[in-house]
Amino acid sequence: MKVVQINGIKGLITALFIGVCLFAGFVIFPGYVAMTLWNKYLVANLMFPALNLIQGVLLWGIAAITFCIISKQELAVSLKSTPDLTDEELESIIKKAKSNAQMKMMNKINSKSDKFELQKDDISNTTLIEKDSFVSSPISINKKNEQKDEESVSNIK
Repeated sequence: MKVVQINGIKGLITALFIGVCLFAGFVIFPGYVAMTLWNKYLVANLMFPALNLIQGVLLWGIAAITFCIISKQELAVSLKSTPDLTDEELESIIKKAKSNAQMKMMNKINSKSDKFELQKDDISNTTLIEKDSFVSSPISINKKNEQKDEESVSNIK
């Protein structure tokens, strides 16, 4: 059994890009060629109606399906079902997936803790604030100022 794993947004964008390219290469481009050939030869010579791109894609699909039916050969692409997994095999796969998820989580935690220790070391090297430094505070330190404040508050009442 083959599994395709897509990780993150970058993987999703890559898968989307591959899908769009395959669609354009196997559907849109041959449809454009069919439309161009139809419009160039049949419209000009036999007065058939002109086709747009969607109709060209449909014409390409009709031509491809008709070829597959008439050729009576097997398709180059075959789809086969894989044998079913036993319960033991399925459990071992699930256990491996869980252990891998736990290991990823532990690795992330370890990498984050390493970054934290570096930051902690940088902080310990910085100088502490001096004791005589002034810090603004809404509380007045002088008692005289407190008394004036109380008097002004009592006057307002």
